Amino acid sequence: MILKLKICLLLTVSVFFLFSAGCGKQDRTDAVTQQNSVIAGSLTDKTLAAYQSKLLNLAFETASAIPATPHIKDRSRAQEKVVTTSLELDQPRRALDLIERIDNWRRGAGYCDLAFYYARHGYANEAQQYLNLAVETSESAEDWRRDQIRVKIASTYTLLRQTLQADQFETGVADSESGKVAGVKAMIAGEDYFDEQMNALDALIAPGNFDIVENALKACANLFNRFYDDAGRRLMAEDKIKTSWGKLPVFKRIELLTELAGFALDHADQAKALELVNEAQFLMDSAKWPPEYRISLISKLVRLRFLAGDRQKARTEADALLALFDSQRNKIVDISRAGALRPLAEAYQSMGDTAAALAIYKRAVEEGVENPNSRPRAEDLSATCCSMALHGVEPDAELWARILQINKELGDPW
Repeated sequence: MILKLKICLLLTVSVFFLFSAGCGKQDRTDAVTQQNSVIAGSLTDKTLAAYQSKLLNLAFETASAIPATPHIKDRSRAQEKVVTTSLELDQPRRALDLIERIDNWRRGAGYCDLAFYYARHGYANEAQQYLNLAVETSESAEDWRRDQIRVKIASTYTLLRQTLQADQFETGVADSESGKVAGVKAMIAGEDYFDEQMNALDALIAPGNFDIVENALKACANLFNRFYDDAGRRLMAEDKIKTSWGKLPVFKRIELLTELAGFALDHADQAKALELVNEAQFLMDSAKWPPEYRISLISKLVRLRFLAGDRQKARTEADALLALFDSQRNKIVDISRAGALRPLAEAYQSMGDTAAALAIYKRAVEEGVENPNSRPRAEDLSATCCSMALHGVEPDAELWARILQINKELGDPW
């Protein structure tokens, strides 16, 4: 399927000029041409199983059923989730079609994600086209939302090794976004730039700003991955994370350890992955958690533990989490139950137990309709469809019928 969209191509001004305070909207309109259209690159969507495609379509349809007024934020966030899932499944053309149906600033964020996808796959021209669209779409966004988009734009320019443009878009963003581009720099850092990158991260960490420290430590995790085969540098990156995370809450530390464990598995280092999983498990066990948080976080560790070779314990922990849900279900707010079950279903699927995964997805679908309002029902159903598509769990006839029924019955009250 060929997807066409109208875009404006910049002629005599840079993309950054579009953000400058002294440039009015009419000036920008005069600086572009309206007569060109762009076809979504030369990348094609990866072939999916028919059920995966159907799940993605249904996920977006369900998200889009949420009324824009007054629920534009929830609607667009749910739609964006389908876009990111599509890109994870290597569906850039599908993603583009969905992005264009998002009605608020998240459309610009979607163009950024698509640009980053194309840049990562070596399609610089297409990446630039979607960066241009991101700028056009984001001009009316509020400052903090525009900053999110600017950092995404800067990240793609960094991946494209266009340093000047990256710096222009990153300059002056809010603290919550500062330091995120460093993560992309770490991904592509050359052998001679490790020390420079570490020094730059030290400078970000030193003031102690919570958001900046978190972003810097995520960048440090990318250095851990980028230089994994260099044991000395890898250890330096890991130590930097663990000696600098003092101000981060425990769940943020667990997230970092989980990411490091995933990187270790990417490098076929099961022993290191299991070591990191055990560290994260220790942190989990050292604090008290609401059951929904415990189930969600440990489910991710279960998956990593299984892949790291500790299969029996992974299965035992997964079964314990399911028992925990059963025993604590009534203490979990209804809108949080499906969200607790989805990661557990994903864990069972990663262990090769599709039957158990399917049974838990069925429960998640039912838990998602406990709330009488259609908005949370739609959000949960869309998220569950995305999860099944991404993790390769095909609904049986019974589940298909139930999913379609829930989708059909969405309506007032929202």
